[in-house]
This record gives sequence, C-alpha cells and structure tokens, in this order.
Amino acid sequence: MPENDWQDNRRKFLQAAASAGLIGLAGCTGSGDGTATETDTDSGSSGDDDTDAATSTPTRGGSLNFAQTSSPVELDPVNNNGGNYSIMLKNLVYSPVLGYDRNTNLVPILAEEIPTLEGNEFTLNLDADATFHNGDPVTAEDVKYTFEATVEEQTSYASNFSIVDTIEVEDDQTAHFTLTEPYVPILHAIAHPVAPKSVREEDPEGFGINTFVGSGPFEVTEFEENDHVTMAGWDDYWGNGSPHLDEVTFTPINEPTNRVTQLQTGEQDVINRIPPQFWSTIQNMSDASVIEGPSLSYQFAAFNQNEGECAKRDVRLAIDHCVDLDQAIDQYIKPGGGRMYSPVPASVAEAWDMPLEEWQNSWAEKDIDRAQELFESAGVPDDWTCNIIVSSTEKRRQVAVSIANGIQEAGYDAQVQYLDFATMLDRFDSGDASQVNIYLLGWTRAPEPDRFLYELLHIDGAFQGQYYDNDRFNELLAEARVTPEREQRREMYIEAINLFVEDRVHLPLYYTSVSMGAKDYVQGLNPHPVSTYNPYLYGDRNNTNGDTEGSNVWMDQ
Repeated sequence: MPENDWQDNRRKFLQAAASAGLIGLAGCTGSGDGTATETDTDSGSSGDDDTDAATSTPTRGGSLNFAQTSSPVELDPVNNNGGNYSIMLKNLVYSPVLGYDRNTNLVPILAEEIPTLEGNEFTLNLDADATFHNGDPVTAEDVKYTFEATVEEQTSYASNFSIVDTIEVEDDQTAHFTLTEPYVPILHAIAHPVAPKSVREEDPEGFGINTFVGSGPFEVTEFEENDHVTMAGWDDYWGNGSPHLDEVTFTPINEPTNRVTQLQTGEQDVINRIPPQFWSTIQNMSDASVIEGPSLSYQFAAFNQNEGECAKRDVRLAIDHCVDLDQAIDQYIKPGGGRMYSPVPASVAEAWDMPLEEWQNSWAEKDIDRAQELFESAGVPDDWTCNIIVSSTEKRRQVAVSIANGIQEAGYDAQVQYLDFATMLDRFDSGDASQVNIYLLGWTRAPEPDRFLYELLHIDGAFQGQYYDNDRFNELLAEARVTPEREQRREMYIEAINLFVEDRVHLPLYYTSVSMGAKDYVQGLNPHPVSTYNPYLYGDRNNTNGDTEGSNVWMDQ
C-alpha cells in the first residue's frame, strides 16, 4: 500500500476506534481515563476481599440501581459505537467465546475449552448447552457471522479479525479458523461476544437498539438512550445457575457530584468511577464503601521522535529529570490509581515474569541541574518552546502541567494545550514538531503484552504517534507475534521494553483503578481488572480463582 494511502486509512481507523472508545485515547477507559495495574492505591476499601457475603446467605431477588457516567448508544456485539459504557452492558447480555477471570487468565465461556493454535490455524469447539435468550442454540455459524460481520461492516472491531482468512463451519459446535499468517495473540481477539445470526440478519441496524437477543446471564427489558437501560436476570441461563438479581437498571449520571449524592440518598445502590477527591466522602458514609482494584490500562506521555528537539534522546532524558512523577501521581491520581514504569500493566508483566523492579529503578529522579546539562549537550536553543498537547480528563491535564512546570524550571518555555480529540488526533498523528513535542494519552487492552506494545509502539502500529523507529525494537515486536513459545516471547518483550526504557520512548505515567461506590447491602460485588467486565454482576465459568460460585451479586435487604 502506498504510504499516503496507509496514512489515510490509519487516520480513518484511529478516528473510528477512538470515537468508539476502542482505545483509551478519548479517556473513556477503566474507571478514569485509562486503566492498568500496579499495587498500592492507598485506598480505604479494597476490592481484593469479597464483599462480606460469608455472614449471610445469598438470596434471590431485588433490583439494583447502578449509575454509569455515560449512556450506551447501542448493545450490538458487531459494533462499538457507544464506547466502553456500551461494552460494559454487552458483557452482561452476550456471552463471549472466551473470557477472563479475575486473575486475567483466559477461560472458556461459549467455548468448550481454550483452542490450541497450530501455526496459523485453530479449531474452536462450542459448548453444546449454550443457548440464546430466544431458546436457539449458539452455533458455529453464529460465531462465524459475528466475527466476519465486524470486518464486512468495517466496525471498530474489524482490526481484531482482519487477520482471519477463513472460518469454516464443520458442524453446529465446531469452527475451523485459518489466519493470513501466524498470530499468537489471536485467542484474545476471540474473547468477544456473539450475536445470533438469524436475528441480527433480519435488522442489522436495529439490533442492539430495538432488538436484544444474547446468551448472557441478563436480558434487556428496556433501552432508552440517555435515560436508562433495564435488564432482568435470566432464569434459564445455560451456565451454572442463574443471577441472584431480579433486575438491574443502569442510569447515566455524568456529573460526579450527582453520582455521589444519589449514592448517599439511596437513589443509586452502586455508582461507577469515583474521582480521587470523592473517595473520602464515600469512605466516610456509614452505609457505603469504595470497592476498587487495579485495572488494565496505561497512561503515558509520548515524545514526538519524528522531528524536533524531542527526537534527540538527551532531550527526552532531560525531560525525565525535569519532573517528579511520584509527587504528581501522589497529588493528582491517588487513591484512584498509581505509578507505572513500563507500557505493560503490572499484572500482565507479573504473569510474564518481567523485571518490574529493574524498570522501576531505571527512571530518573528530579534533578534540574542534570536536566540543564542534557538540554545543553543536545544543543537545544534557548528560545525553544516545548508544545505539550492533552485532551480529556483533568488528571492528564494536571500531570501535563507538572511536566511543563519542570521544563520551565530548567529554563525553557513549555505550553500545555487542551484540545478536542479530533484536533489532537491530527496533531499527534502528523509528527509535526511545530504542533506537538509531547502528547498525553491513555490505552487499555486485553491482558497480553502484544496488545500493549505492537499497535501502540511498533512503527507500523495503527495507534503509534511517537514515530520511534528502532529496527531491533520493531523486529522484536513483530517476531513475538508469530512465535508460539511463551518463554521466547517473554525474552523478546523484555528486550523490547529495555530498549523502550533506555530510549525514553514514553514517560510511563500511571494506571487508574476500577472504582465503584456501593451501599453495604450490595453483596458479592468485586472489581474485575478488565474494566469493561464491571459491574461484574454474574460469572460462573469465567473464574479460576478458587471461587466455585464465581461472581453473583445479591441484595442483603
């Protein structure tokens, strides 16, 4: 493909994906503006311990009122026009082929077992008991239709399945996948919900807006965009058991103060996304608490290395010395998140036995004198102005100002521009140093290193904007995608991240926690590190953490 065509298609894909909330660029991921994982969040109430259901016997019944920050636009597994707030509800209505437990392990849901990838092929076997809400069985034809429709209709999910060459239906429960080339992380792509072909084909545009037929534990009973979505627990759920809750109503309340007030008054039983300044308010309530846990996201400051002063490694090192990120994160992010030191969330890095402590110790402490020496050695002119662009959340803006203040302290001008996302997209995608030297964004993906590295950092990645072009780095990320042996992939990723750290491709900033405020009578509610699994109201097979009942929220009142 000619370079201009590639850039045009890339920009269109970025715009579609970002507007749909597929990436954390627009700030609608996780519980804040992105998500990831680390450890300490300095919070009062932790989601690591199950809400105390051991003192009472779970009972069936009750209606839960849940306040989201935004309204879903549609509930269609093929599309993603409503961002993460649509996906959160889809995960209750539709079952995915594979899912994630609370340890972020892949587990079978509609699948009978996790497929084995052999070269560029794998065979998927479905659970013969899986049924849709209308009583029809979930078949391999439904899986084929859903995945192919994302590509044929060019939805924001298309990139997940564009590598699939063919899906051959062998029988009702069996589908054989052939990829265009080996791609080890493909199993994370099929951790995707499935729509019934026969129903959606009748009205593709109305499916997920007027018609809702899934195979998940909840059924949609009312859908009023910008007002509410109501679901009923499905008594005939094909999995193990069924939800305790009779009904759940999701209401969009954008203003945090209003969400907190309605939790306090009892109008809402659970509220989503607690800004740091409101944590203590909820913790001080006599009948409510904060439920939180780390999530999978990565917030970062990226350097434009296409041209300009930040294309020089010494300048990037100097800027690392300009800011005390620990102090900034303590001041603006905690208790709703914490510091990051690599582009891979800590839970993913730990699962892959990566050297987190080594990377943590590789970043500079604030030292303005050393920063000035590095700026001088790089030949930065005295009248240079560092252009920093940021959109979306107040958290990112506050950290951006901290970086700018440090650069100014070192003797150079720095300006922070707050942009709408469309403008920001054009700026960082351009690589034009007169428009951008540093940009702050967020990213959330599946718990697999490739999903945090290739698309975001490889020179051909769909979402890269820093234009870091290191041959060895690009080679490592490309080879890791097609290497089946996990240990070899691990070594490749460690070497690649070492280069990332040494060259200061980004300044990793912070992750945000999954956070909810909940009344004490809401039992069994625990955060899931995959942000869009929250609220994690019911899960039976998607758990391998020793809880035989999985997750099943109930009302103790």
